[in-house]
Amino acid sequence: MASPSTFRRVLQHPFTRLVLCVVLSVVLALLLHGLGRLLGLQRLLPGNPGLLLFAVFNATGVLLAMWLVEWGTGRRTLAQLGLGRHRALRDLGRGLLLGLALLSAVVGIMALAGWYHLVDGPPETLQDEARDALWWAAIFTAAGFFEEVAFRGIAFRLLEEWLGSAAALLLSSAFFGLVHAMNPNATWFATLAIALEAGVLLAAAYMLTRSLWFATGVHVAWNWTQGALFGVAVSGTDVASLLESRTEGPAAWTGGAFGAEAGGVAVLLCTTAGVLLLVYAARRGQWVPFLPRLRARRDAEMPAPEAAPPGLTP
Repeated sequence: MASPSTFRRVLQHPFTRLVLCVVLSVVLALLLHGLGRLLGLQRLLPGNPGLLLFAVFNATGVLLAMWLVEWGTGRRTLAQLGLGRHRALRDLGRGLLLGLALLSAVVGIMALAGWYHLVDGPPETLQDEARDALWWAAIFTAAGFFEEVAFRGIAFRLLEEWLGSAAALLLSSAFFGLVHAMNPNATWFATLAIALEAGVLLAAAYMLTRSLWFATGVHVAWNWTQGALFGVAVSGTDVASLLESRTEGPAAWTGGAFGAEAGGVAVLLCTTAGVLLLVYAARRGQWVPFLPRLRARRDAEMPAPEAAPPGLTP
């Protein structure tokens, strides 16, 4: 029979906590979705709230799962998990600015190349446009928060604690790309592009600051700027936008029907930004070496160097 110390060590292992977080996230999200249907929340909210409720329930489930597992296994607080309150507005704001700047630059380059054009759309009142912009802002905020807690707050953080930064970056980015392979109009290049640009950039944003608020800000602004502002498809999904536009030209550079994030312009620009953030994070001591737990155990087991006899100290 395993001793209590062995059981505690297994329970606190990053892989165990990762599995517990995933399982509990699914269970809690299903319970919240069921509760929402039972209460008839879709009938209580205006318009078509299905997509918003789906994102909110998923975000709530994954947040509760991460907190319950980490608090239960090691008394880790939300601040230690990257969701501290005192830096929330500052980090979120900086992330929003970075995401806005990157996607604006991507669309701007496409416009200069003659691939992105503004066109006349159906007449809408200012109230309608503001409503659509805020509606998609709410959806993208909930969806972005869900994905950052799931992929950076749980997957990347625990893989990094177990295997180190390089392996965590590779595995979390690959899985992030594969998840988007199920989106409408996805191609193998779109999957690779998401893994390279978004997977690397968002993991680097988290590594540099250890703040999920910063990574969430980048993610939310990325989606909202691309879709709700410039009218480009977001991961294969069309979004009601403030600017009516048409994208043409080589899909390898524009992303085609999947959106600009699957094009060469975004891959080159955003992956470069991600690599720069990685370098900056490494220089600030945020890079975790391979198998850090094993290294720490070996260091702890090494005998302390014997003190030199008096008078023989060089």
